[in-house]
Amino acid sequence: MPDVTVHHPATSPARHATSYRMNARNRAWLARRNLPRILIPANLAVWILLTLWRFRGLKVLLTSLAGFREGLRTNCGTRTPMSWRTVAQLTRAGRPPVF
Repeated sequence: MPDVTVHHPATSPARHATSYRMNARNRAWLARRNLPRILIPANLAVWILLTLWRFRGLKVLLTSLAGFREGLRTNCGTRTPMSWRTVAQLTRAGRPPVF
């Protein structure tokens, strides 16, 4: 409908603590839910190393690590891991699921 006007509340585009925590938690959940079990530690180790490498301050780092911890301790939903064939296809396409 072209005559409808929508107003969104003004929000800061800057990242905030909740977004860092949720991002890390969701990465852990996705790995636990979708990867073969043997690849989960490698995937999470890569993301934790990337977080350590590019953190913007101690508070952000601690918040992200708390999110990873939460993602490992809480229910991630129904586990339906991808097949090894899918892992091979992703790797051949240049998107290995570990990275």
